[in-house]
Amino acid sequence: MAHHSSHGHRAAVDFGEEIEHLRESAEAESERYRRLAEQLSEPGDRVYVDVGCGGAGMALALAAARPEARVIAVDTAPAVVDLASERAEQAGLAIETAVADVGRPESLATAVDAPADLVWARGVVHHIADQQAALGALAALLADGGRLAVDEGGPRPQFLPWDLGVGRPGLEVRLTEAGSRFKEAVRGEHHGVSLPYGWNVALEQAGLSEVRTLNETVVKPAPLQGADLEAALRSLTAQVDRCEEFLDVEDRAAWKSLLDAESPHWLGARRDLHHLEIQLVYVGLKG
Repeated sequence: MAHHSSHGHRAAVDFGEEIEHLRESAEAESERYRRLAEQLSEPGDRVYVDVGCGGAGMALALAAARPEARVIAVDTAPAVVDLASERAEQAGLAIETAVADVGRPESLATAVDAPADLVWARGVVHHIADQQAALGALAALLADGGRLAVDEGGPRPQFLPWDLGVGRPGLEVRLTEAGSRFKEAVRGEHHGVSLPYGWNVALEQAGLSEVRTLNETVVKPAPLQGADLEAALRSLTAQVDRCEEFLDVEDRAAWKSLLDAESPHWLGARRDLHHLEIQLVYVGLKG
């Protein structure tokens, strides 16, 4: 989903301008999407909706798992919707696309003009000022017996040793804390409504029942290499870029050195990066 910030000195995030990143991310996670599609789809399903579709990873996985079903990929950015159509054509899979905004339930309902058996929303709800209302809008798309699956991430992935020999120890821990303050600031800018409970309770508050969790644990020991190392560096770079103003001067200097490929301290040259992550998907049932 495209996300725009009104803050004067914080850069807006427009996923319509990050098409190649979305494409690469969807391709890199295609196996995870395949596994999730198998777990979330059911025989007899007729309509699937991928909200905030990005590179259409889930839309394509669902179309492959249940080719007889109608699959609708939705995003706020026309360029992202075009990417979804392009990837579907390349894969030889049939999906529909629509431009709509979760923050405007009427546009979403118009785009999804039939009760859905499954609505998938990854990294979407936290962009909306009233997250509980957004979950309500997504739940309203469901047919009786339909499922809403929300992927808003789990604990931040961990990549680094505690002491890097650059800056103070605990650098990655403080980056996570800076990310929390960034989220708090964004919520304040957009006059966001508090969501003072976990996603399982939020789904129940949206009128759904039998809430369950799909969990996957990523454990890639050191040394990370190849695509795994590149993905770790992209993730850390994105976090630092997003949260830089919430880091102190010493930590900003340390990250600048660690993420500079010309620096003797470049993380990409180290052999002690790892990847530990818990990926969580919350699923609720209508009716």
